[in-house]
Amino acid sequence: QYPTNPDIVVIGAGAAGVGAGRALAKAGIPFLIIEAKDRIGGRAFSEATSLGHLWDHGCHWFHSADKNVLRQLAEEIGHKFLKKPRDGVMKAFMNGEWKAEQQHEDYVWGILGKVAATGRAGIDVPAASLLDPQHPWYPMARHWLSLMYSAEPEEISTRDAGSYEDTGLNLAVEDGYGALIARLAEGLPIATTVAARKVTARGEGVAIETDQGTITAKAAIVAVPARMLETGKLVLADMPADIAQALQDVPMGYYEKVAIAFDGKVFEGFDMPYVEIFDPVAPLTHPLNFELHPFGRPIAITHIGGQFAREMEREGEAGMVDFALAALVRAFGSDLRKRVKKATTTHWSSDIFINGAYSCARPGRGLSRLFFANPIAERIFLAGEHVHPSFHATAHGAFETGLFAAAKAAAAAAKSAAGGKQAASA
Repeated sequence: QYPTNPDIVVIGAGAAGVGAGRALAKAGIPFLIIEAKDRIGGRAFSEATSLGHLWDHGCHWFHSADKNVLRQLAEEIGHKFLKKPRDGVMKAFMNGEWKAEQQHEDYVWGILGKVAATGRAGIDVPAASLLDPQHPWYPMARHWLSLMYSAEPEEISTRDAGSYEDTGLNLAVEDGYGALIARLAEGLPIATTVAARKVTARGEGVAIETDQGTITAKAAIVAVPARMLETGKLVLADMPADIAQALQDVPMGYYEKVAIAFDGKVFEGFDMPYVEIFDPVAPLTHPLNFELHPFGRPIAITHIGGQFAREMEREGEAGMVDFALAALVRAFGSDLRKRVKKATTTHWSSDIFINGAYSCARPGRGLSRLFFANPIAERIFLAGEHVHPSFHATAHGAFETGLFAAAKAAAAAAKSAAGGKQAASA
């Protein structure tokens, strides 16, 4: 059922690989997608088994939705998502009481805006240099920066942050972002549980060594998380020095979620879909933000970013759940514990085929990700969120790079075929 002699091999069936596959299928080019995991989607993963309710382990919002190609495709196939943002000021529980003031939200978004504006002005410094450690809400600013960039403020390049095209319209995907990628992959030739180990330019084409043998093709699209290349789990034999350096300059950060299901809508009547719990307001307190009853489901989901996410994931699922539930209990009372039905967490940091969240350039290296768009040996092309110059760290950015890489790989395959015919006729 798979092409035995594909023109192009796509490595990875996440958003980038699926984007590449759809473009190649539309062009009528023989191709094969291989995926190391036993499922499609990569960091886009929706499931309902763990909690009894659908939730996204990875990406969940159509970011910059008015320019988001995946939002457009979701509309075409009837995949449900919010049509407008959830309005209202985020409530915050601080020092034992709820606050619905605009002030703390303005502070957070002001910091995020300042970081991006500094980068757009061509200044490349650590985001941490723009923070005031003496401000009482300093931990909240650090928390939100770690969520947005999956890295600590000291590790965030303002230039890279400023290159992201943020239209401000972010819409949650009701039917699941991971489920959308899986739907878009339907009908594509995808071989799962096939792990690529090494990609080498050979003759007029490429050789892809896998744990199940070697596949040859005229060109390859490498659509795997950047850390797989950075750590050598997938070796690109012909990788140029500028791309190798870019992998060091633009590493993946860390991001995890804790999801808790209750025996009913325990937050009903609390008219905020998102809350922040920062209690007590103190330098050593780690703030947490929660989604409450998303789409009416009796669950709460908290998001953790940066090194704290990595450390919490290392402590194990029980510790992560206890930490999140303790924050909810401080804000909503101890009776909440009796209502817990199920709880689970993500494990992106320790997933052997991902090992992280999304890419963020180090300070002073804000332009390094541009090297990822360069071809390798004129027939190997990178795709993924780390490759996109302005929609990095997003699923739609990854998908777009798959489209771009497919066009380049198709041209390379055609050139290889022409070269082979000339050699045969000589």
